Order: sequence, then C-alpha cells, then structure tokens
Amino acid sequence: MKSIFSHVICLAVLLALQPLAEAGPVKDHAGRWLGDLKTPGGRTLRLGAELFTRADGSAWASVASPDQDAIDIPVTSIEENGDTIELTLPFAALTLTWAKDHFKGVWKQGEAPLAFELRKVGDFPMKVRPQTPKAPFPYKNEALAISTADGVTLGATLSIPHGVTRPNVVVLVAGSGPATRDGHGDAHRPFAVLADHLARRGIAVLRYDKRGVARSTGNFEKHTLADLIDDLDGVVRTLKARNEFNHLGLVGHSEGSPIAAAVAARHPESVGFVVSLAGVGLPGLDALVLQDWIWAKDRGASPAEADWAMAYARKFYEVVLAHTEPGARVAALKALYDGLRPAEQDRIRKLEMNQGTLSLAWAQKPFLRASLQADPSADWRAVRCPVLALNGALDHQVPAKENLRGIVAALNAGGNRRVESDILPSLNHAFQTAVTGREDEYGKIDETLSPVALERIVQFAQQQR
Repeated sequence: MKSIFSHVICLAVLLALQPLAEAGPVKDHAGRWLGDLKTPGGRTLRLGAELFTRADGSAWASVASPDQDAIDIPVTSIEENGDTIELTLPFAALTLTWAKDHFKGVWKQGEAPLAFELRKVGDFPMKVRPQTPKAPFPYKNEALAISTADGVTLGATLSIPHGVTRPNVVVLVAGSGPATRDGHGDAHRPFAVLADHLARRGIAVLRYDKRGVARSTGNFEKHTLADLIDDLDGVVRTLKARNEFNHLGLVGHSEGSPIAAAVAARHPESVGFVVSLAGVGLPGLDALVLQDWIWAKDRGASPAEADWAMAYARKFYEVVLAHTEPGARVAALKALYDGLRPAEQDRIRKLEMNQGTLSLAWAQKPFLRASLQADPSADWRAVRCPVLALNGALDHQVPAKENLRGIVAALNAGGNRRVESDILPSLNHAFQTAVTGREDEYGKIDETLSPVALERIVQFAQQQR
C-alpha cells in the first residue's frame, strides 16, 4: 500500500553528444551539499542536495536525507534565479542561495520554513551494506544517454565484462516507485549488487534511472505504465543497435516483471529471455486488493477485519476506475469515506488503510488508474522466449502463490513450455533472507540479495545460447 508493488520510502538512439548545461548556480556548484536541519521537535536531521547535469545535458538536482537512508529523492522542478536555486518536491520545497563558500538553505514543509546551511561533501554519509560492490571491477562501466519516443532521455550504466566476446546482455527493470539505476532503498543498492554479480560472471548488464529520477529527464509523478513500457522499449532498441551482444534478456522486479513481459511480447526478435522476480501475474485490481488484505493482516486485523479491508479497498479502486477526471474521483472517494460508520472510519485509521494507493493523493495520479486497468496475462501469453519466474515465499507485497500461478498459467496458455518457476523459501519481496517478510523488516536486514536468488539468475542467463 505504500507503493504499488515496490518497497522503496519510439525509436531510441544513443546520444553521443549532449548539449552542455548553461552557466548557473547548479553548473557552477555541481556536487553534493549537506547540512544539519533542526526540526521543530528538537531533532537534528541531516538534509542535503546533489546538483548535477542530467543525461540530456540539462541542470538538475535531487534531495538526500541520509539519516533516513534516502538519497536521490526526485524533484519535480528546478528554477535558477541569480545565485538562488528553487527545488520543488511533491511534498516540500528547498531553496538554496549561494553565500561565498556554502549554500544557505530554507526547507519548506508545512507552515514554518526552516533555515540551515549546506556545505560541500564528497559523498553523503550512508550505511554501507556488506554486498555493496567494491573495486576493483573486472568490467567496464559505460555511461549512456538513451532517447525514448516521447523525448525523455534516460540516464543509464552499461557494464561490459572484460575479455568476453559478444556476451549475453541483460536489462534490469525496476518495480514501482522512483527507482534509480542502483535501486537505492534502506541503504541497499540491489540493482548495483545484481549487475556486479552478473558482470563478474561474464554477463553484460544495463540499468537505468526511471524517467524523472536522478539523471533521467521526464516527470515521474505523471507517468503511466505505458510510458514505462515505452522506456524499456527504447533501451532494448538501443542495445540491439550496438550489435555487440549475443542474446538480450530482461530481468524485471515486481512491477518491472510485467513491463518486461510487455516488451518481450512486442519484440520477440530482440528479447531472447526473461527473468521475473516477484512478478505480478494478476490483473491490476486483483493484485492491489490482495496486497491490501495482507497489509491489514500485518497491522493486526482479525480475519473479519481483513476481509472488510479487502472489500473497502475494492470499492475505493472501483471509484478510481469509474472517474476519468481527478477532481470527480476525489469527490467520490470523499463521499465513500463520509458514508462509512464512525467505527469503520476508526478501523481505516487503525489499519492505516488511508495510505499509499488508498490515499487521495495516489488516487489523483494517472499511474494508479492505469495500473488498476492493467492485466499482464495477455502479454505473458505472447511471450515465446525462455522465462525464469522466481517469487519469495515471504513476499507480503506480491504474494508468491497467486501471482506465480498467474504468470505460469498465462505462459502455458500461450504455448510456451520453456518456463522455469520456483517459490524460494524465506525470501521477502526484496529477495532478502527474512523472518517475517514485512516491509518494516527490509532496512533491518544487512543482506541486499539472497545468494540463492543471485545464483539462479546468473545460471539462467549463462545458459541462454
């Protein structure tokens, strides 16, 4: 419920030459800046910003909160005015004004602006997990800029193993949420870990920032599932145009799994294999309702309360589907809530059923409505290449049994018999070895990715000849 499926807080061409960002405070003071923000409650919170040039050469920035294990928090807009930079986020704003050798910052979230100073740092102070890749690397990392059909430029990293002629190559496709190419979350970098593991075993890997995140242009808040499919389509076309790899595979996590299926169905001549990790195999509405049922149980709901929560969630999403205009959608949802008995409203608050996809903020996003309308089974039926589908037994966001059954059934219905599937014991949605599988456990686990899962993925990618 905090996100749709992920646990995180067109002709494509390689752009060989990017326009340089014009002079301004972002370009003049590029790098990471960090300061101590004193909150109204008396707590000091480290808050920072990174100023950089995006893949298309334009000036941009992101926000970081190291004490909350969050970096690359995407901004929705940036405005440079003299020595001042205005950064706008969906929930706040940060103003930076240059003052000789540092920035004076003003954080605006709520009624009272909070002033603090930011000074340059080499890197943000983040916890380092044991599996985070460390040099030396037996592969080359190449920065790419990939253009998509609607003019978005994706920032990407292509890792090519040394000494391997025409290796297989895989593209890592992130789940929902503002994912960077490394998949930052809770100080973990799962896509960096997976890319490193694959490249060390002779598999080339491309990973990219989602549109509107980090070095990629575009607007993350306004994207739809179709946009993400088109983005991956552009990545695949770019790799095929290089003509230096053997088989091309797609490795999609969570929502990235049906995105991979859609592109594999669209380009059977280009995509040689697919790996689905915590993949979604149910229609969008059913998948979200099932997730909300588990969410309620995790928050102490009795069986009867969990069933009630599931029914309420379905009504909420049916309202979202019934109204194309966001304003009418919100009005109808408010009427739905006002029509509940006081005890039912209390139950919603108790079970936190007014957060994430069941919030009014999410209800206004085009992405939620498009996701509710999605049915990945049609794309899975059209996938003809070899598929490895893995789900974790302790996944509370994409329940393994129901979703894996849906994926395999659709593949078989389409006549695909080159399918391997497995439910891996003790693994959560993030493919960590877990105890409960709940979302609040992710950051408490030092393991980024289970060695068992890593080995299954590598062996499958190596087997494709």
